Amino acid sequence: MTGYKLVNSLTDLQNVSLDLAGNYAVGKDLDASATDTSFAFSSLGNATTPFSGQFDGMGHVIDRFSQREQGSPVPGLGLFGVIGPTGVVRNVGMTNAKLSTYVYFPAGIAFGILAGLNQGTITYAYTSGTRGTASFEGATSGGLVGRNDGLIERSWSSAFVGSAGLLGGLVGLNEGTILQSYATGVASAGNHGVAGALAGFNGGSISQSYATGTSYGSLSTGGLVYENAGTIEQSFAAGLVQGYCCAPPDTPTSFGGIAAYNHPDPNAGISANVYWDKQTTTRSVSAGTGPQLPASNGLTTAQMSDPASFVGWDFGPTGAWVMPAGASHPVLRWQPGH
Repeated sequence: MTGYKLVNSLTDLQNVSLDLAGNYAVGKDLDASATDTSFAFSSLGNATTPFSGQFDGMGHVIDRFSQREQGSPVPGLGLFGVIGPTGVVRNVGMTNAKLSTYVYFPAGIAFGILAGLNQGTITYAYTSGTRGTASFEGATSGGLVGRNDGLIERSWSSAFVGSAGLLGGLVGLNEGTILQSYATGVASAGNHGVAGALAGFNGGSISQSYATGTSYGSLSTGGLVYENAGTIEQSFAAGLVQGYCCAPPDTPTSFGGIAAYNHPDPNAGISANVYWDKQTTTRSVSAGTGPQLPASNGLTTAQMSDPASFVGWDFGPTGAWVMPAGASHPVLRWQPGH
C-alpha cells in the first residue's frame, strides 16, 4: 500500500523538492497568494532531477499561484519544472494562477501553469488564470503544460496564454499524447509568437479532444493547433480563429478551422473524423496550408449540436462523448456538470 506525505501548506508544497521521488497527497485547498508577495516558489523538478513520484491533489485546488522567471529555468517552469517519465500528477486544480515572464528566454524553454515539461502522466488536472510571456519571448508556453512528451488525459485549461513564442491553450508543444482533454481559454500570439487554441505544435497524438477558445495570430493561427505534423483524430474546434494585424499587400497568411499549417505526412495527419464549426471559427477550410479535410467537415453551429454529424463518434451510454440538451457542441462524458 502506498504511503503518502500530506501537503497542507505552501511550505509542504515547496518541500516536495526535497524528495522528488516521493508520494504526496494534498490534504486541503491551498491559498497560494503569498507566492505573489513573500513566498518565492521554486519549480518542483528540473532536467537533472525531475519529479518521479506521485502527486495526488485529491480533488483540491491550489489557488492564486504566482511565479516569475527564475534565472535560467532549463528546461521548464511552472508548479512542476519537469515531470519525469515515471512521474504522475493527478486530481488537482490550479485556479486563478498568474505566471509571467518579463525577459527573453530562447526556444527550448517550456512554460506552463501546472508543468513546464511533462514526460510522465497528468490526469484529471485543470488550470485557470494567466500564463504570460514577454513581447520577444522565444519560449514554448501552454495553459496547462509548456511541452508534453508524455500523456495528458482528461485534463483542461481555461487560462489565457500570450503573447510571444510557441503558444497553446492547453499545451505549447505536444510530442506525446493528449487524450480526452480540452481548452476554453484564449491563446493570443503577438508579432513574435504563434498560437493554436489547444496546442501550438503537434508532433504527437491528439485524440477525443477539443478547443472552444479564441486563437489570435498576426498572420496565421488555427482553431485546434497552429501546426500539425502528428495525428489528430475524433476532435473538434469551435472557437474564433482570428488575425488581428493588417498584413501588407501580398503577404502570405494562413488561417484554418483546425490548423494554420498541416504537414503532408503519409504517416500522420488530420483524420476524416475531425470537425470544426465554420460559423464560430469563421473559417471555411480546415487548414490554411497543406492537406485539407472535406469542406463538409466544416459544420454549421446547428450541425455541431447534432450527434449524427460526428461520424464514428460514440455518444452511447459508455461512449466518450455526450451532447447535453441545448448545447452547441459535444462535451466529454467525464466532464463534471455536463
